[in-house]
Amino acid sequence: MSVVKLHMYTNEHYEQCDAFILPEEQVQFTSFPTDVVTDAVAHPDKFPVVIKKDDLVVGFFILHLNPPKTHRTHEQSVLLRAFSIDARHQHQGYAKEAMMQLPEFVHHHFPEVTAITLAVNKKNIAAKSLYFKTGYVDTLQSVMGPIGEQHILAFDLEKESRLKH
Repeated sequence: MSVVKLHMYTNEHYEQCDAFILPEEQVQFTSFPTDVVTDAVAHPDKFPVVIKKDDLVVGFFILHLNPPKTHRTHEQSVLLRAFSIDARHQHQGYAKEAMMQLPEFVHHHFPEVTAITLAVNKKNIAAKSLYFKTGYVDTLQSVMGPIGEQHILAFDLEKESRLKH
């Protein structure tokens, strides 16, 4: 049985998200949830998601439908943005478990989506390792981010669906 579960963000999660702690070395690569959630909630194509262990919010990310063409591999891609795990809950497997649940979560909420994409800074070795371990592949595309080159990784939901059947 899963230790964590993914849930669409609601205002009741704000206080826990506002209490997030991120290690200094991670702040350069991601955002604090409350720094991006207001924009996401106001944007019709952005969907904030919390990672919960029981009633505790341990992680956060945004799913962005119709992302810029530079950040997608399929016409119907969703972009994973602002992924973070609260520092008090890191190194417990929650990030990996959340990433393993993400394809089914996306399929359930956005059945038209055929791929999950993300941009990861080439210097963010820990994040790249997590993404590769959970089935993401390097598309060999890159974009310039605020602090340098970012690699575009993708998870093909159609391919994964074919493998299951």
